[in-house]
Amino acid sequence: MSGWRRGLRLTAAMALVVGFYFAVPITLEAETAVIVRLVLAAVLLASLTAMVGWQVRRHFSHPDQHIDGLLLALVVGVLGFALAFYVIAERQPGQFYGLETRVDSLYFTMTTLLTIGYGDVHAAGQLARVLVMIQMIFDVAVIATAGGVLTRTMRESAASRARRAEARRAHRKPP
Repeated sequence: MSGWRRGLRLTAAMALVVGFYFAVPITLEAETAVIVRLVLAAVLLASLTAMVGWQVRRHFSHPDQHIDGLLLALVVGVLGFALAFYVIAERQPGQFYGLETRVDSLYFTMTTLLTIGYGDVHAAGQLARVLVMIQMIFDVAVIATAGGVLTRTMRESAASRARRAEARRAHRKPP
């Protein structure tokens, strides 16, 4: 498969995930805007589910694409935690300090993932701290998995190139 098609598919999947993150309503009121956002979120989620299912099926014929799935899983995980943090901040105002918007929530999630922790946004309540600890475990597991997958893929790619080069050299040698 060509690289541009693979990149386009991964970009489309990530756009669906980000769109879902910003579209999904967190209020329970039945206003027209909330209903429209709920329908949009459902369509985006269904599209993402279909795309992930298609990628899983393609993985069996193109095993090198498991890196794409890992990257998509990381994005889904980050946005899932960001949405959970935002919902908690909206429903239980004392749980987070400095978290007021979805962008704040995504920022906090990324600073936690990257272990930067500037301190301008932080968990203050017990529920928030438990969820942040769960995110930390997720982050370590995903990053460790990503490192292992990338290392193995690089080793396999290097070994494959070496075998092809050896086969070309053997084929060129006069008898």
